[in-house]
Amino acid sequence: MIAETLRQPAVKERVVQLGYLLKHTFALVGRDPGILRPWVRMSVYGVVMASLFFISVIALWVNNGNIGTPALLLCLGMFVYKYFYYVRQELRQSWLVSEVLKGEKRSAAEAKARVKTLKGKARGIALIDIFFSGMLSWALRFGPVGALMSLLLRGLREVWDLVNHYLLPSVVIDGHGIRESVSRMKRLKESVPETLVGVFGIDVAARAVGTIMFPVYALMVFVGLLIGAWVGDPQSAYYVGDPLAGTTLAGAGPLPETLPITVLPILIALWLAKLFSVVLERTAASVKVIYFSIFYMRITHADDIVPEIRGELEAYLRMEAEDPGPVAAPDGQQGQQGLGK
Repeated sequence: MIAETLRQPAVKERVVQLGYLLKHTFALVGRDPGILRPWVRMSVYGVVMASLFFISVIALWVNNGNIGTPALLLCLGMFVYKYFYYVRQELRQSWLVSEVLKGEKRSAAEAKARVKTLKGKARGIALIDIFFSGMLSWALRFGPVGALMSLLLRGLREVWDLVNHYLLPSVVIDGHGIRESVSRMKRLKESVPETLVGVFGIDVAARAVGTIMFPVYALMVFVGLLIGAWVGDPQSAYYVGDPLAGTTLAGAGPLPETLPITVLPILIALWLAKLFSVVLERTAASVKVIYFSIFYMRITHADDIVPEIRGELEAYLRMEAEDPGPVAAPDGQQGQQGLGK
């Protein structure tokens, strides 16, 4: 089924795909800017959650438990609740996309009302997401056995990520249950037009955010270290070497110099990098929701799509450049997949 056609893009391809989607998705949804509201809400939620975490770390670092402990507890609560919140916002976004493709313009209140009728299904999707995320974290703790389990669960997680993005529109557009939606996946694949077969099983922009953020984190940590070493406040510094260095012991003379590094600039640098990462993660998640919602509509409700944009959508789903060329699709199939400029 989906697992048989799932293809993980190479590192460069992930970034190229994300760049293409960022460029063309927002041009496409310019017909109704309201589609971006769920992305804004999720980004704000993620920024607040990350900020609470770093506030708690900094407060506890300076022994201010009155701020640090409540901030940490609130962050933990938001971390658990985020799965339910994000699913609801993604369902809203998927439904708004489907309505725009039909030529309708819906309000945020209408999207909220639609998702409200799907509370149980939304909770089910969130719980499955928690299961995969939580089990993966748990498996990583237990040595060689944990490593093997983590590889298995990581593979299942990748399959779930792809299935989830077809599941969202199936639930919110057609009202199908989770079990029914999953069982329909094979029939969905059989309904894919020949020109789109090559991209049906691609986990679009997979892990592109991690690829982009690695050098950003490395740079920010380096800058934080430089500033921390420059500030070098002995009262709030971590010493690289002997903290008694620079003092004089009777009969021993001065000890070798060490480098005091103030930790606060490093934490602030990581904080800023994390905020950028959160917004980028939510952006990537939103463009994937939009992409797969369009794909789902193209497969199941092609006649409902406004005729004048059908050709544009076809090229978008293939992630076609201006002059695309055929490339080999998974399992020897031939498809068109020109990756944007």
